[in-house]
Amino acid sequence: MSRYSEGVRVEHLVIDDLRANGYQCIRASSSKGVADVVAVKVGEVVLVNVKRTTMPGPAERLALWRLRWDCVLPVVALKPLRCPIEYRLLTGPGPKEWVPWTPDEALEGAS
Repeated sequence: MSRYSEGVRVEHLVIDDLRANGYQCIRASSSKGVADVVAVKVGEVVLVNVKRTTMPGPAERLALWRLRWDCVLPVVALKPLRCPIEYRLLTGPGPKEWVPWTPDEALEGAS
């Protein structure tokens, strides 16, 4: 399986998980931006950068972080082989500026 195919597969796994938690999702196919998936439910928009194993680099984290505002959450989803999806809510642009996040959290719990 090519890296592109594997990336698409992981994006669809993330979309399936978010939909199971009540989100409407849009996949940014061939995304050249920072959000691979946009997930929406009442009062909440989640911009998701999907990676297989490692956090995005500094420029990509900063770009995603700059898109946050009141109801928009900048999230990274990691999906290594044979492991569950791990979501990380960015709390800043630095490599360790994140907290665990789950898609079933209310907006107040993710602030």
